[in-house]
Amino acid sequence: MHGASRRRRRRGRLHRLLRKLHAQRNRQQASALVGLWDECIADERLAVLMHAAQEYWAQRGGDRTVAKSSWLPRGAMPRSPLEALARGVLCAHVPEETPVDAVAGAEYWVQIRQGRSGGLGLHFDKDERAHAERGEWHHPMLASATYLTNGGAPLAIFDTTSDGKGPVRRGWLVSPQRGRHVAFLGDRLHGVPAELAPEGSQATRVSVLVNLWDRRPAGVSRAPAGEACEPFALCFAHKVTPPIAVVQPDDHLLYEHRDGDTGPIPKERWRAEALGALELSYPH
Repeated sequence: MHGASRRRRRRGRLHRLLRKLHAQRNRQQASALVGLWDECIADERLAVLMHAAQEYWAQRGGDRTVAKSSWLPRGAMPRSPLEALARGVLCAHVPEETPVDAVAGAEYWVQIRQGRSGGLGLHFDKDERAHAERGEWHHPMLASATYLTNGGAPLAIFDTTSDGKGPVRRGWLVSPQRGRHVAFLGDRLHGVPAELAPEGSQATRVSVLVNLWDRRPAGVSRAPAGEACEPFALCFAHKVTPPIAVVQPDDHLLYEHRDGDTGPIPKERWRAEALGALELSYPH
């Protein structure tokens, strides 16, 4: 009797261990890229967003270290076109039944860059003030970019996190395309390598970045009310397969990884190897 009971307990422990290992393997295989969708926003609304983005950039723009972001509480009705987009991203990625204390709202800002000089260094999105004041690494739950123009350097997303664990094995290159929306895990290394822009490109790259948080980042507040704007939903009918560049462990040497600084990356060689993939997603 006792022997049968011990065998059942051993089988139970074995089954729990197998389930744990299976869950760990699934987590390891999970993609940093949540999804990529084209034609997410109607043309007439893109024109309104473009005007709003240019105004926002003029008032609150700059480089990555000084650009200002704004906050939209979850459930709040939009009072500007950019807030309407932020609300659309929230609604698209967060099921209605999700508790408010799980997803508090959206942080949004604008980037406008031109030509091959319009890159952005590799970095981690985080609560900047909490990091500066307390050394705390708190990341958004989800990061996203919505493009309002075609062309310019691609967004590069890597499968490494700020804890510095594990080699970089995969990278995703997402080219800007008008009406395209890309979402990825908020704790992943990313940037816009100017070296990967098409040769001779002078395109102006306009994007609206929206990050979803479990709490409002320190020092980020809601923007003053602008023109009233009706809410709208992003269209996810046109999901596309992104161009993927497989990054070998020895290709990327990351130094001072946690600060978002990178060592020598052979971008020109990578560009040559990934050129076909880049061309697949650039409009012709």
